[in-house]
Amino acid sequence: MDVPEDIADMAAPKPSRLFSSSARDAGLSLVRNLSIPKPFPEAALEAQFLEDHSLRFCAFRRASALLALSVWVCFLWYDFNFGRESAVLAPVFMQIMALRLAGIALLVFVGSLTLRASFATHATSQRVILTGVYGCNLILLLLVALSPGPFNYTWYFVGLYLVFFFQFGFFYLKSRVALTAAVVTFSSVILLQLTIRILSPEDFYMGLFYLFNVVVIGHGVCVHAERVSRERFAAERALGVLNNELLTANVQLEKKHLDLLASKKDQDTKTNALLALKEQQMLAAETASREKSNFLAAATHDLRQPMHALNLFLQAAAEALHHDDVTEAARLIDESGRSSVILARFLNAVLDLSRLESGRVVPRYHVFDLKIAVLEAAEQLRPLATMHGVELRLRMPQAPVFVRSDAHWLGRAIVNLVSNGIRYADASKKAEPVVIVGVVRSATRTRIDVVDNGIGIASEHWDSIFQPFFQVGNAEQDNDRGLGLGLSIVNAVVSILEEHRIELKSTEGRGSRFSLEMPICGSPLGETAPRARGDTADLQTVPLDGLYVLLVEDDSLVRASTEALLVQWGMLFDSASSFEEFEETLNTIERYPDLIITDFRLRDSKTARDVAMLGATKIGRRCPCLVVTGEPAATIVPLACDHDVLSKPVSPAELRRQIASLISGRSEADAARVC
Repeated sequence: MDVPEDIADMAAPKPSRLFSSSARDAGLSLVRNLSIPKPFPEAALEAQFLEDHSLRFCAFRRASALLALSVWVCFLWYDFNFGRESAVLAPVFMQIMALRLAGIALLVFVGSLTLRASFATHATSQRVILTGVYGCNLILLLLVALSPGPFNYTWYFVGLYLVFFFQFGFFYLKSRVALTAAVVTFSSVILLQLTIRILSPEDFYMGLFYLFNVVVIGHGVCVHAERVSRERFAAERALGVLNNELLTANVQLEKKHLDLLASKKDQDTKTNALLALKEQQMLAAETASREKSNFLAAATHDLRQPMHALNLFLQAAAEALHHDDVTEAARLIDESGRSSVILARFLNAVLDLSRLESGRVVPRYHVFDLKIAVLEAAEQLRPLATMHGVELRLRMPQAPVFVRSDAHWLGRAIVNLVSNGIRYADASKKAEPVVIVGVVRSATRTRIDVVDNGIGIASEHWDSIFQPFFQVGNAEQDNDRGLGLGLSIVNAVVSILEEHRIELKSTEGRGSRFSLEMPICGSPLGETAPRARGDTADLQTVPLDGLYVLLVEDDSLVRASTEALLVQWGMLFDSASSFEEFEETLNTIERYPDLIITDFRLRDSKTARDVAMLGATKIGRRCPCLVVTGEPAATIVPLACDHDVLSKPVSPAELRRQIASLISGRSEADAARVC
């Protein structure tokens, strides 16, 4: 079958194209052979190659140095036999001999250096070789400059070719170093010719031409040698890595073989151990499951009690109202509120313990006066002490006691310890029940002692009392004596705070002492100590009638219940279910609000911080802000205003107290803090 001409032309390349492709390949090959090889990308690998290269060619370099000495001696013999008979060289014969002998001395010195052990290193070998190369080139140039023509060219200038031959072909220098030495020599010849005319013009141009060609050819040989050496090093290194991997695999295979043999010998033992371990794991899992079930059962039981009471009280109040018995209905509603407070306290305790034991709580450390934290706890619990007929005494030093801790969680621990002492007072004793809270300091540490003269704790219960829901002497589970979580929370708080520890000393029937110890810190610079709250009873009597509040809450049920409570307290308010609605409200109000009550996290990624900043911008001045949130108070980002934080669920009494505290201006320290 005939092939079309155009297809035949495509199949067989034209001679011109073939020639062009071959010429391009030849040019690229020439450029590659004259291009200095790139070093390895890693400096450590490049240094390792240079040391390996020097060690590999160490013996050959020593032999080359000996060969160079032999060649130089031969030229000395030649100069001695023919130079002394030449009438032209006779005037400079002694100088020529002196330079030849100087060259011998130089090469003997260099040769002795090559015999030393340090010559095997890259830095030493390169320094020694370059000393010989530059020294011989210098002596040859002096011979050229000293000798008359044409002997300076025919006898001595050609010696430079031999030096180039050695430095490019015998010493295996890096191509860059060898080329640099050649360029220096080449430049020196040109400089000497321009200054003192060491050669005749004909000999100079001819010699320069040959010298240039020797440099180019020698550089190509040196580049090729270095490239081959680098490729060989890389291949040997890769082979070494593969050999190491193979050796490692063989070792692992041998180890597995030995393990297999050993496993066959003690298979019965391992099987029994595996069965025993499985049984232990099952027991551990059953224990953990049982403890979890017990915790849930106890929590469910304690949670159902106030919920059940709350439902019954509310239903009884409804029946009383149905029978127009307002007095009884009011009493039942008060009892409902008491059940609600117990329920809220229980939920907060369970949530706190859960957060602490889950590891999600990250302490926020700052320096503050420990005395103020103790005063706050005492003032908060004084009504509880009065209700239980317990005298609460404080014993503290006059000077401030600064510590570095998490004020929120440390305060919770102090409150739990003091309330525990109050609830377990022994009313059967003749002596008046007393709880003493003292701050004792030493040179480097301080401790809070909570001492009571209550029922005491038997030594066999000292570990158990820190477990959830364990209570001494409360078999009837009276909620007035606590929920059994207070000391568990104290133990969890101490475990997350650095260098804090709890100590217990107790005698059954006489009382207990809980000591919370921590390191002392220097006085804070530029920090405001936590505020000391006003007396709780005083705050409860602060009138709220006529106060104007802006309420921001996205939960309709919480918003409605808060509005109802504000109405009963005689407060005026505008409420918003979102940040956008709050912004619209700010544009229409005709009075400066006395307080903003807001949830922390709202819809559309808005927070109480956005509410506070918008309020300050729109109103024109900072307005106190009360954050009522389901998140931990310690995680709230500081707001751009005076603020307090309450964690849901909140009792109406606590909500009123916080409102009164902010409205009455009793947060001077917080007001000084700029967020």
